[in-house]
Amino acid sequence: MSGVDKPTDRPLSWGERQEQRKQRVHREKKPRAGQARGWWQALRHALGARDVIVVGGVRYHERSTISLRRALAETGPGVKEYRVRFRAGAGRESMKIRLTRSRIYGDLLTDPRTRVYTRLLGEFRPGSRVLELGCGTGSGSVMLSGAVGPSGGVVAINRDGESIRFARQRYDLANTGFELGWIETLAGEIDGAFDVVCAVDPLRSASDDPARSFAIAELWRVLAPGGVLVVMSSKPAKAVEAIGRMESLGCVGFERIELEHAMGWLAAWGRKPGKKPERAMHKERDDPSW
Repeated sequence: MSGVDKPTDRPLSWGERQEQRKQRVHREKKPRAGQARGWWQALRHALGARDVIVVGGVRYHERSTISLRRALAETGPGVKEYRVRFRAGAGRESMKIRLTRSRIYGDLLTDPRTRVYTRLLGEFRPGSRVLELGCGTGSGSVMLSGAVGPSGGVVAINRDGESIRFARQRYDLANTGFELGWIETLAGEIDGAFDVVCAVDPLRSASDDPARSFAIAELWRVLAPGGVLVVMSSKPAKAVEAIGRMESLGCVGFERIELEHAMGWLAAWGRKPGKKPERAMHKERDDPSW
Protein backbone atom coordinates (compact mmCIF):
# COMPACT_ATOMS: atom_id res chain seq x y z
CA MET A 1 0.00 0.00 0.00
CA SER A 2 1.44 3.34 -1.00
CA GLY A 3 2.15 5.89 1.70
CA VAL A 4 1.78 3.36 4.57
CA ASP A 5 4.61 1.35 6.09
CA LYS A 6 3.35 -2.12 6.88
CA PRO A 7 4.77 -3.74 10.01
CA THR A 8 7.54 -6.23 9.32
CA ASP A 9 8.86 -9.19 11.28
CA ARG A 10 12.46 -8.14 10.86
CA PRO A 11 14.59 -7.98 14.04
CA LEU A 12 14.83 -4.52 15.61
CA SER A 13 18.13 -2.75 15.47
CA TRP A 14 20.05 -1.86 18.63
CA GLY A 15 19.01 1.79 18.29
CA GLU A 16 15.33 0.88 17.91
CA ARG A 17 15.45 -1.35 20.99
CA GLN A 18 17.03 1.50 23.00
CA GLU A 19 14.32 3.93 21.89
CA GLN A 20 11.55 1.49 22.89
CA ARG A 21 13.18 1.02 26.28
CA LYS A 22 13.33 4.80 26.87
CA GLN A 23 9.67 5.23 25.96
CA ARG A 24 8.63 2.39 28.29
CA VAL A 25 10.60 3.85 31.22
CA HIS A 26 9.14 7.30 30.57
CA ARG A 27 5.57 5.93 30.59
CA GLU A 28 6.14 4.09 33.85
CA LYS A 29 7.92 6.96 35.58
CA LYS A 30 4.99 9.42 35.48
CA PRO A 31 2.46 7.34 37.44
CA ARG A 32 5.16 6.25 39.87
CA ALA A 33 6.11 9.88 40.57
CA GLY A 34 2.46 10.82 41.07
CA GLN A 35 1.91 7.88 43.39
CA ALA A 36 5.02 8.79 45.37
CA ARG A 37 3.82 12.37 45.83
CA GLY A 38 0.39 11.14 46.92
CA TRP A 39 1.90 8.67 49.41
CA TRP A 40 4.21 11.37 50.75
CA GLN A 41 1.37 13.84 51.27
CA ALA A 42 -0.78 11.19 52.94
CA LEU A 43 2.10 10.26 55.25
CA ARG A 44 2.77 13.90 56.16
CA HIS A 45 -0.90 14.47 56.97
CA ALA A 46 -1.07 11.26 59.00
CA LEU A 47 1.92 12.44 61.02
CA GLY A 48 0.38 15.89 61.46
CA ALA A 49 3.03 17.66 59.34
CA ARG A 50 2.13 21.17 58.18
CA ASP A 51 3.46 23.36 55.39
CA VAL A 52 5.34 26.63 55.76
CA ILE A 53 4.85 29.23 53.04
CA VAL A 54 7.44 32.01 52.72
CA VAL A 55 6.62 35.19 50.78
CA GLY A 56 8.87 38.24 50.87
CA GLY A 57 10.58 37.02 54.03
CA VAL A 58 7.24 36.51 55.83
CA ARG A 59 6.61 32.95 57.02
CA TYR A 60 3.09 31.49 57.13
CA HIS A 61 2.91 28.35 59.28
CA GLU A 62 -0.18 26.20 58.75
CA ARG A 63 -2.11 25.37 61.91
CA SER A 64 -4.05 22.52 60.31
CA THR A 65 -3.40 19.93 57.62
CA ILE A 66 -6.50 20.74 55.56
CA SER A 67 -5.62 22.42 52.26
CA LEU A 68 -6.64 26.02 51.60
CA ARG A 69 -8.80 24.96 48.67
CA ARG A 70 -10.70 22.43 50.77
CA ALA A 71 -11.02 24.88 53.66
CA LEU A 72 -12.71 27.51 51.48
CA ALA A 73 -14.84 25.08 49.47
CA GLU A 74 -18.62 25.19 49.92
CA THR A 75 -18.45 22.01 51.98
CA GLY A 76 -15.38 23.13 53.93
CA PRO A 77 -15.15 24.94 57.26
CA GLY A 78 -14.69 28.31 55.53
CA VAL A 79 -11.55 29.21 57.47
CA LYS A 80 -7.84 28.37 57.40
CA GLU A 81 -5.55 29.42 60.26
CA TYR A 82 -1.86 30.34 60.06
CA ARG A 83 0.80 31.56 62.45
CA VAL A 84 2.65 34.44 60.78
CA ARG A 85 6.24 35.41 61.52
CA PHE A 86 7.22 38.75 60.04
CA ARG A 87 10.66 40.00 59.08
CA ALA A 88 12.62 41.38 61.99
CA GLY A 89 11.88 45.03 62.65
CA ALA A 90 10.57 47.55 65.13
CA GLY A 91 7.02 46.84 66.23
CA ARG A 92 6.79 43.52 64.39
CA GLU A 93 5.72 40.39 66.20
CA SER A 94 4.22 37.05 65.22
CA MET A 95 0.44 36.77 65.08
CA LYS A 96 -2.27 34.24 64.29
CA ILE A 97 -4.46 34.93 61.27
CA ARG A 98 -7.71 33.39 60.06
CA LEU A 99 -8.09 33.41 56.28
CA THR A 100 -11.77 33.30 55.29
CA ARG A 101 -13.80 33.93 52.15
CA SER A 102 -14.11 37.59 53.14
CA ARG A 103 -10.74 38.10 54.88
CA ILE A 104 -8.18 37.49 52.16
CA TYR A 105 -4.40 37.64 52.54
CA GLY A 106 -2.73 38.53 49.26
CA ASP A 107 0.35 36.39 49.92
CA LEU A 108 -1.84 33.28 50.07
CA LEU A 109 -4.81 34.03 47.80
CA THR A 110 -5.56 36.53 45.03
CA ASP A 111 -7.39 39.58 46.39
CA PRO A 112 -10.23 40.72 44.06
CA ARG A 113 -9.31 44.34 44.88
CA THR A 114 -6.07 43.97 42.94
CA ARG A 115 -7.96 42.71 39.89
CA VAL A 116 -10.17 45.80 39.91
CA TYR A 117 -7.31 48.23 40.60
CA THR A 118 -5.34 46.78 37.70
CA ARG A 119 -8.16 47.86 35.37
CA LEU A 120 -8.02 51.39 36.81
CA LEU A 121 -4.28 51.97 37.12
CA GLY A 122 -4.50 54.94 34.77
CA GLU A 123 -6.61 56.81 37.36
CA PHE A 124 -4.08 56.36 40.18
CA ARG A 125 -1.63 58.98 38.99
CA PRO A 126 1.56 60.08 40.78
CA GLY A 127 0.68 62.67 43.40
CA SER A 128 -2.95 61.52 43.71
CA ARG A 129 -4.67 61.19 47.07
CA VAL A 130 -6.63 57.96 47.42
CA LEU A 131 -9.14 56.77 50.00
CA GLU A 132 -9.56 53.01 50.31
CA LEU A 133 -12.54 52.20 52.52
CA GLY A 134 -12.55 48.47 53.21
CA CYS A 135 -8.85 47.91 52.52
CA GLY A 136 -8.91 44.37 53.93
CA THR A 137 -5.45 43.09 54.80
CA GLY A 138 -3.67 45.66 52.64
CA SER A 139 -2.71 43.77 49.48
CA GLY A 140 -4.64 46.23 47.30
CA SER A 141 -3.22 49.18 49.25
CA VAL A 142 0.27 48.14 48.14
CA MET A 143 -0.75 48.53 44.50
CA LEU A 144 -2.31 51.94 45.17
CA SER A 145 0.75 53.09 47.12
CA GLY A 146 3.09 52.24 44.27
CA ALA A 147 0.84 53.91 41.69
CA VAL A 148 0.55 57.30 43.44
CA GLY A 149 4.24 57.35 44.37
CA PRO A 150 6.02 59.23 47.16
CA SER A 151 4.29 62.51 46.23
CA GLY A 152 0.85 60.92 46.66
CA GLY A 153 -0.89 59.35 49.61
CA VAL A 154 -3.28 56.53 50.49
CA VAL A 155 -5.62 56.42 53.49
CA ALA A 156 -6.61 52.77 53.97
CA ILE A 157 -9.48 52.13 56.40
CA ASN A 158 -10.97 48.88 57.64
CA ARG A 159 -13.21 47.92 60.55
CA ASP A 160 -11.56 44.53 61.16
CA GLY A 161 -8.83 44.81 63.79
CA GLU A 162 -6.96 41.67 62.72
CA SER A 163 -6.72 42.90 59.13
CA ILE A 164 -5.38 46.33 60.14
CA ARG A 165 -2.88 44.85 62.60
CA PHE A 166 -1.60 42.51 59.88
CA ALA A 167 -1.37 45.26 57.24
CA ARG A 168 0.65 47.54 59.53
CA GLN A 169 3.21 44.80 60.19
CA ARG A 170 3.30 43.26 56.72
CA TYR A 171 3.62 46.40 54.60
CA ASP A 172 6.06 49.22 55.29
CA LEU A 173 4.60 52.01 53.13
CA ALA A 174 5.73 55.56 53.84
CA ASN A 175 2.86 57.14 51.87
CA THR A 176 0.07 54.92 53.26
CA GLY A 177 -1.72 54.96 56.59
CA PHE A 178 -3.77 51.99 57.82
CA GLU A 179 -6.61 53.09 60.10
CA LEU A 180 -9.18 51.13 62.10
CA GLY A 181 -12.66 52.53 61.49
CA TRP A 182 -15.41 52.99 58.92
CA ILE A 183 -17.61 55.74 57.44
CA GLU A 184 -17.53 57.71 60.69
CA THR A 185 -13.74 58.06 60.26
CA LEU A 186 -14.37 60.47 57.38
CA ALA A 187 -16.08 63.07 59.59
CA GLY A 188 -12.89 65.11 59.90
CA GLU A 189 -12.07 65.10 56.19
CA ILE A 190 -12.61 68.24 54.13
CA ASP A 191 -14.84 68.21 51.06
CA GLY A 192 -13.03 66.96 47.96
CA ALA A 193 -10.08 65.61 49.95
CA PHE A 194 -9.42 62.64 47.64
CA ASP A 195 -8.86 62.26 43.91
CA VAL A 196 -9.99 58.62 43.97
CA VAL A 197 -12.32 56.91 46.45
CA CYS A 198 -12.45 53.10 46.52
CA ALA A 199 -15.11 51.53 48.76
CA VAL A 200 -15.69 47.84 49.44
CA ASP A 201 -19.17 46.97 50.73
CA PRO A 202 -19.88 50.53 51.96
CA LEU A 203 -23.48 49.61 52.82
CA ARG A 204 -22.74 46.47 54.84
CA SER A 205 -22.91 48.03 58.30
CA ALA A 206 -25.74 50.46 57.46
CA SER A 207 -28.73 49.15 59.39
CA ASP A 208 -31.44 51.33 57.84
CA ASP A 209 -32.18 53.50 54.83
CA PRO A 210 -30.93 56.82 56.29
CA ALA A 211 -27.64 55.18 57.30
CA ARG A 212 -27.13 53.83 53.79
CA SER A 213 -27.85 57.20 52.23
CA PHE A 214 -25.42 58.86 54.65
CA ALA A 215 -22.64 56.39 53.79
CA ILE A 216 -22.90 57.10 50.07
CA ALA A 217 -23.22 60.85 50.65
CA GLU A 218 -20.00 60.88 52.71
CA LEU A 219 -18.05 59.06 50.01
CA TRP A 220 -19.34 61.53 47.43
CA ARG A 221 -18.54 64.51 49.69
CA VAL A 222 -14.85 63.65 50.16
CA LEU A 223 -14.37 62.93 46.43
CA ALA A 224 -12.86 65.84 44.51
CA PRO A 225 -14.58 67.18 41.36
CA GLY A 226 -13.40 65.16 38.39
CA GLY A 227 -12.41 62.33 40.72
CA VAL A 228 -13.24 58.64 40.34
CA LEU A 229 -15.48 56.67 42.71
CA VAL A 230 -15.11 52.87 42.77
CA VAL A 231 -17.65 50.69 44.58
CA MET A 232 -16.97 46.97 45.05
CA SER A 233 -18.94 44.23 46.74
CA SER A 234 -18.80 40.47 47.15
CA LYS A 235 -22.57 40.70 46.71
CA PRO A 236 -23.27 42.26 43.28
CA ALA A 237 -26.71 43.49 44.34
CA LYS A 238 -25.07 45.72 46.96
CA ALA A 239 -22.87 47.41 44.34
CA VAL A 240 -25.91 48.03 42.15
CA GLU A 241 -27.80 49.45 45.15
CA ALA A 242 -24.92 51.83 45.91
CA ILE A 243 -25.05 53.22 42.37
CA GLY A 244 -28.82 53.64 42.66
CA ARG A 245 -28.45 55.57 45.91
CA MET A 246 -25.93 57.92 44.32
CA GLU A 247 -28.47 58.77 41.65
CA SER A 248 -31.28 59.22 44.19
CA LEU A 249 -29.12 61.66 46.15
CA GLY A 250 -28.48 63.73 43.06
CA CYS A 251 -25.04 62.18 42.57
CA VAL A 252 -25.44 61.97 38.81
CA GLY A 253 -23.33 62.93 35.84
CA PHE A 254 -21.04 59.94 35.73
CA GLU A 255 -19.02 60.09 32.56
CA ARG A 256 -18.64 56.33 32.65
CA ILE A 257 -20.06 53.39 34.57
CA GLU A 258 -18.46 50.02 33.97
CA LEU A 259 -18.87 46.66 35.63
CA GLU A 260 -16.15 44.12 36.32
CA HIS A 261 -16.63 40.59 37.58
CA ALA A 262 -13.64 39.50 39.64
CA MET A 263 -13.82 36.24 41.56
CA GLY A 264 -17.54 36.69 42.21
CA TRP A 265 -17.17 40.36 43.16
CA LEU A 266 -18.80 43.19 41.28
CA ALA A 267 -17.21 46.61 40.84
CA ALA A 268 -18.76 49.77 39.44
CA TRP A 269 -16.93 53.02 38.85
CA GLY A 270 -17.61 56.45 37.45
CA ARG A 271 -16.38 60.04 37.49
CA LYS A 272 -17.71 62.96 39.52
CA PRO A 273 -18.61 65.98 37.37
CA GLY A 274 -16.25 68.93 37.44
CA LYS A 275 -12.64 69.76 36.71
CA LYS A 276 -10.04 67.79 38.59
CA PRO A 277 -7.80 70.12 40.63
CA GLU A 278 -4.06 70.01 40.15
CA ARG A 279 -2.17 68.41 43.04
CA ALA A 280 1.18 70.14 43.39
CA MET A 281 2.45 67.76 46.03
CA HIS A 282 1.27 65.35 48.69
CA LYS A 283 0.75 66.82 52.15
CA GLU A 284 0.84 64.94 55.39
CA ARG A 285 -2.60 64.03 56.69
CA ASP A 286 -1.92 65.90 59.93
CA ASP A 287 -1.63 69.09 57.90
CA PRO A 288 -4.93 71.05 58.25
CA SER A 289 -5.16 71.39 54.48
CA TRP A 290 -4.92 67.60 53.88
